[in-house]
Parts: sequence; C-alpha cells; structure tokens
Amino acid sequence: MTDADKHVPAARGTNTLAPEWRRWVVENLLRGAEVDDLVSVLERSGVDSALARAAVHTEAEDPCYQGAARAVAMQRKLEGLLDLYGDLHRQSPGHTHVPRHDALTPEDFFERYYFQNLPVVARATVLADAGSKDTLGQLGALARVAEAASVSPGAFVVPASANVTSSLPVRVPQGLVLESAPVGLWWEEPGADVPLTPSRRNMLLGQVHGRRLLQLVPAYALHRVLGSASVPEGVPRMEVELSPGELLLLPVGWWFAHRSPEGGAAIVFESFAAPEPNVSWTPRPESREPTPPPRSRVD
Repeated sequence: MTDADKHVPAARGTNTLAPEWRRWVVENLLRGAEVDDLVSVLERSGVDSALARAAVHTEAEDPCYQGAARAVAMQRKLEGLLDLYGDLHRQSPGHTHVPRHDALTPEDFFERYYFQNLPVVARATVLADAGSKDTLGQLGALARVAEAASVSPGAFVVPASANVTSSLPVRVPQGLVLESAPVGLWWEEPGADVPLTPSRRNMLLGQVHGRRLLQLVPAYALHRVLGSASVPEGVPRMEVELSPGELLLLPVGWWFAHRSPEGGAAIVFESFAAPEPNVSWTPRPESREPTPPPRSRVD
C-alpha cells in the first residue's frame, strides 16, 4: 500500500474498507455513534454510498463486534452506577472535607469510617520521641534499606512486609490496629511530590515528622482518574493537611496524591483490629469463567 492509499477509505481494487477505516467504524460503533453519521463521513471521504452503508452494517453484524459491544455496555452501566454514587455523595454537606476528631473510639472508627470506606483524621502519637535528631536519623536510614521503593524523586516507601521497622518505638493506636503486626514507613525529602496513585489496601497513616498535604479522590471516581498523574479538573477531591500527631485513614479503592514541603515521615498500619483481615484491591482481577455458550451446536 502506498502513502496515498493510506488516505483512501476503500481498499484499492476491493469492495471493502481499508483496515484502518474498519477499525474507525468499529471504534465509533462501540462509542455509540449512529450508523447514518458514519455512512455520511465515509461518503464525504470518497466511499460509494452503497459500499459505505454495507460496510458499516457488516461491521455491526460481525460476531466479534457484537461480543465487544456487550462488554462495553456492561462497562457503561458500571460507570453510570459510579457516577450515581458520586451524585449521592455530593448531596452530603460535608462531601468536600475529611472529618477530624480529637478522640475516636474503635467502635466509631470502624462503624462510621472503616466499614463505610470513608477517610477520617484523628489525633494520636504513634512514635515516641519522633522529633528527636536520633529518631529522624533512624527513619531516614530505614527509608534507604534494600526493601524500600522509590515512588517518586525523594519519596520512599518501606512496606510492612519488609519487617525492618521493628526497632522503632511504635505506639500502636489502641483498638484500631493489631498490636504485634509489622508496620510500614513513608519518608519524603523536602519538596517531594508523589503523583496520584490508588490505595490498594486500607491504610492508617500516623504522621510523625513534617506536614503532608494530600488530595484524596473517592473510589467512585475511578473511571475519571485512571491513568492520570494528578487530579483532573472537575473530579471531586478532598484536601487534607496532616501534621505530626495525627492519623489519617486512607480507604481502599480511594486515590491519593501528596507532597511534603519540609520533608515528612509517616508510620503506616495495615493490620486492623477488625473481624476480618484487611482487603486488597488487585490491579488486574483473576481470569474469569467464560459466559454460558450459545445454545446452537458447533458443526
């Protein structure tokens, strides 16, 4: 095919559309475009009227397209349901801010926030002598162990599974998390900026050093932020400033971005004193069973 042929909708010497135009037809059918509109575009691009209409109908009747259309329809229904949840959430007077409590009982923590998949801030000291030079030096050293992951320039995460924070004098929030469970560590150098990322598990952040400025996006906005490094315009968000001595529940499925103007550190708890273990949101679900086969026989 020559460069000139690439701009011709109909493949030269055939009664079919060129491959890239077939893809264009299928893509727009899946997006919900009207058949007549697609035919008009093809006609204006030089395709015979009868061929244009026949080509669009051929793609619409193709079994592969019809299977894809069913999957897309289900995705649209799910996105519509997420938008509905968003509309309901925005009817609450407090939908733009995260609740704060000086004291929060375990019963209130779990019933009002953890099980409702909502963030909350409470006061608690989770690291003894957190402001001392020795403690900060210890935190900085832990952030550079082999198990630490760099999530952006100057920002490091030590997962609880690494079990390297056992030497820290951690004070477990009573009744909220398990006493003997390992904890993780977030460490940021001054000016570190962490882009938008999903919370794969429920996390309780105990700020021990510096300010942490967060933007939180509710789970129902998944389809509005997927693939974005920052919160897109028009997407609902909550802004939270977390100071030393404060806890933040970061719910699973929510999205968050944060920065630390003066540098920061947080102890991260993931093992909660709930009836069931913490849940995880996996990036890709396990393969699913096929849908029921057609009733007609395969001959």
